Amino acid sequence: MKKNKIRLLISTLLLFILAAPSYSESVYILCYHAFLEKKDPYSFSNDQFRSQLRRLKDNGFNFVSFEDVINNRISGNRNILVTIDDGNHSVYQTYYSVMKPLGIKPVLAIYPAVISRMHYAMTWNQVKELSDDGCYIASHGYYHLFLSEKFYKKSPFDFKKEIYTSKKVLEEKLNRKIETMVYPFGLNCDAAVSESKNAGYKYGMTVVPNVTSLPLDDNFHINRYLMTKPRQKEFITYMIKNSENGAVAETKISPENLNTAQAVDEKSSNMNKNSVITYPERIKKIIADNLAMMPVITETDNKKEAMIKSTVHPAKKHALKNIKHKKIVTKNETRSRAKKRHHKNSIKVVSI
Repeated sequence: MKKNKIRLLISTLLLFILAAPSYSESVYILCYHAFLEKKDPYSFSNDQFRSQLRRLKDNGFNFVSFEDVINNRISGNRNILVTIDDGNHSVYQTYYSVMKPLGIKPVLAIYPAVISRMHYAMTWNQVKELSDDGCYIASHGYYHLFLSEKFYKKSPFDFKKEIYTSKKVLEEKLNRKIETMVYPFGLNCDAAVSESKNAGYKYGMTVVPNVTSLPLDDNFHINRYLMTKPRQKEFITYMIKNSENGAVAETKISPENLNTAQAVDEKSSNMNKNSVITYPERIKKIIADNLAMMPVITETDNKKEAMIKSTVHPAKKHALKNIKHKKIVTKNETRSRAKKRHHKNSIKVVSI
């Protein structure tokens, strides 16, 4: 009887050990935005960026690709994945001068609305070149708008465009499958996840400062550290110390200092002109200009699309009317002046 109890206890312990998840493999995913000589918190110079990477490398960290992450080709807990949001023009030069020499293949989160259209963004040729060179391209929405529950309820049509249209355009421009959604600002909701799955995405990245354990336990809520000037030293120090302990634990950062987009309410979008939070404001004009050019998603959307295309904004109508009126007036005035000159000349001739 005693032997049976011992055997049962041993069997239970073995079952618990085998069933328990393994945390021996993990990766720290860093989120960058631009590599510029600017004072805003989201921009790093090439020298600053290179210094961060060298510090990590000198402390035994390996730079891995997203393919390594999803295909379980990672060992140990000193791994770094670099991700870069928004497609800023500075990424192109920094890839060749800083990242490629270190063997880094970053994830580039691109929102098509600005590519080849805004001075601060890369061109499609540059994005295609980086993609062909091994950079992993992910969707970052179409206009970089909040994929929140509030947005979904307010305009499901536009909400879906952020997810579906971005994927469609990126795949057409780059001739490759787009399988990852990097939620703008890290904000997401149940609808964002379900629509992303329905669109054919397999992964979703947010902005939560925690180490990512492998294999992934939630493909659509992959953690990332938002790298900013005020927090970058703290994050890197934490990564080094945590990896030395050989443990995978949550980052202990006070809520008031939590520099993550998930902690930012939509109302704070105007709080800082230099902040990444203001990006939607900066592209409102593009949204207005391109509203009628978006691809159709459903039959209902098709009717709405046709209506949008056939409708000219009242302000635009007024402007066109004024321009037309101005041209008519100008033309009439010109004719009137010509007649007067001709009449004067006729009088002079008669008087002679």
